[in-house]
Amino acid sequence: MATTGEHGAALPGWFASPGEGDTLAWVSLALMIGVIYGLVTLYAAFDRWAERQSHGTPLAKTIPTMLTIALLYEIFPLGHFNILLPISAILIALMADWSRFNLRGLGQDEPHAETSKTDGGDHA
Repeated sequence: MATTGEHGAALPGWFASPGEGDTLAWVSLALMIGVIYGLVTLYAAFDRWAERQSHGTPLAKTIPTMLTIALLYEIFPLGHFNILLPISAILIALMADWSRFNLRGLGQDEPHAETSKTDGGDHA
């Protein structure tokens, strides 16, 4: 389990000598990649659900933007970034939602009624 080193101190059992393979490191790396992938997948599923629930509300873009910022803060250490960066992203999403919500009252958010119906059938 533990071998005696040159100075009489025992090396830990998990120590890998230079040139040897370290299976614990590879298993840990695969586990970390799996955990990050699972976290991103869960956030994506929640984001799709939140987007479907917020469709037609005044905060249709702001809610997914806030979820994305929360994901970034959870995965990456973003403490060294200025706080104005996520706040500006949220404000941009709020302004986009506000403008779209106000333009909907003018009838400009709906798709155009002038679609091309010239063929009316098969495309070969």
